[in-house]
Amino acid sequence: MNSRLPHVAIDIHDLRVEAGGRCLLHVPALTVHHGERLALVGPNGAGKSTLLKALGGLLPMTRGRVTVLGRTFGAPGQRPSSSVLSAHEWRRLRAEVGQVMQGLHLVPRLSAADNVVLGALGRAGAMPRWRSWLRLYPPALRHEAEAALADLGLSERQHTRADQLSGGERQKVSLARLRLQRPHLILADEPTAALDPNATQQACAALLTVAQQATLLTVVHQPALMHQLADRVLGLASGQIVFDLPVAQVSPATLERLYATQVPPTDPTHGTP
Repeated sequence: MNSRLPHVAIDIHDLRVEAGGRCLLHVPALTVHHGERLALVGPNGAGKSTLLKALGGLLPMTRGRVTVLGRTFGAPGQRPSSSVLSAHEWRRLRAEVGQVMQGLHLVPRLSAADNVVLGALGRAGAMPRWRSWLRLYPPALRHEAEAALADLGLSERQHTRADQLSGGERQKVSLARLRLQRPHLILADEPTAALDPNATQQACAALLTVAQQATLLTVVHQPALMHQLADRVLGLASGQIVFDLPVAQVSPATLERLYATQVPPTDPTHGTP
């Protein structure tokens, strides 16, 4: 473990996300220690992607406070003011959080290799931003990007524009980009959804390699991947955590009950029922 990192990677207090008068997610409390690997499981609409987006600052919370890698932020307009991050603090945090979301966030007109190199932008001393504007990438970073793509079977596609890649290939590019980013926290939303079985194993190996010095939260639907990628499992349904268990204690029957669960939705005015 990196001794400079906080021992607690994620600390949640009364996190609530609402939309259209409906509570999408309510997590009263959750602590994740640095180096843990969590799988988020549950039916569609359970709040798994919402949780990852809230932790990554991609979705505003309605109420609550979250500390991610030592930086605390809360709902817009919420006091205390110490829960408001400056633009500089947000940039630093996002450089330390690797995100593999379903939208992927690749630059369409750039090649696969160029998209991977951009993962290093937040690394201290790796590359001045003006070099990325001119695509004057240091040779060492280019070689690192080529190696990351090769490990995922994309050597022959490294010069292909991102908007000309298949969905599965774009998924691999986003995983290769993590390797150059070297994040302290990885938020992965179904990172193998568009991949065939062989590519899935390549992607899992790549994800676990990057996560050796990081905390990993992954949305998964396949029990085999849950056991491969996690040591702890959060089961969610209707925007609430139903169970928080070591992966060895999550049986097929536990998952079957979870996917059949209908948790009453929380009232956004009165809180948890």
